[in-house]
Amino acid sequence: MRILVCVKHVPDTTEVRFDPATQELRVRQAPTKINNYDENAMEAAVVLRQALKAEVVVGCVGPSEAAKTVKEAVAMGADRGVLVTGPWVGELDAAGTASVIAGLARSEGPFDLVLAGDVSEDGYHSLVPGLVATALSVPFVRGVSALDSDSGGDLVSVERQVDGAVESYSVTLPAVLSVSTALNTPRTVTKLQVMKVPMSKVATRSAADVGVDEARLTPDAAATRLVGVRPAATPRSNEVVTGEPDDVVAQIIARLEQAGVLA
Repeated sequence: MRILVCVKHVPDTTEVRFDPATQELRVRQAPTKINNYDENAMEAAVVLRQALKAEVVVGCVGPSEAAKTVKEAVAMGADRGVLVTGPWVGELDAAGTASVIAGLARSEGPFDLVLAGDVSEDGYHSLVPGLVATALSVPFVRGVSALDSDSGGDLVSVERQVDGAVESYSVTLPAVLSVSTALNTPRTVTKLQVMKVPMSKVATRSAADVGVDEARLTPDAAATRLVGVRPAATPRSNEVVTGEPDDVVAQIIARLEQAGVLA
């Protein structure tokens, strides 16, 4: 079995701040790291690698400094990694990203299984895995919370939790799966383990190398474009109620009934 794990190089969202003067998120100053949700996909791939002697390749679309994210993923247990980069990476939307990942899957493949986290911490769109599956014309299941493969490698059995129910699927390979954090607990790697990963295990490719025309990755070609960010308004009201305890309780109940909070 050959597995491609998609990882994203993202800003540490705990360090991102909103600038009220420019009405923009201060992203560039934030430290960067591997997308937390993709770590669950990496863990699933490493488990399959150990059980089925699978080959695991890490794929990433991002700036040149994303090589450190690829190295971290390889340190978790992958065989090697590929970073696709270029001057266009800062302008990619979900469709553009998916087209590059699909190109990577074709050029480095064939792969039996493509794994990714359900969402990315920075965009939170949950669009790319499904678009990759569409581009590759293979089945797709999102929100995978349990994963098991038969020894022959022709099928995977997956579960996903939806609105209090658990759905079970048998999926014919090749396929794309996006996994939830409920699937597993990712292993941790030390800085020393990451440093020990030789750069020879991290290849760099251009869009052309993976069969994608850079003209399709320009801002003018983007299917979607972020046009603004603003803080969400949270309407609040407060009222001070005074009096004896029993009277205060009665007043609060009356106010809640008036507001429709209590039926």
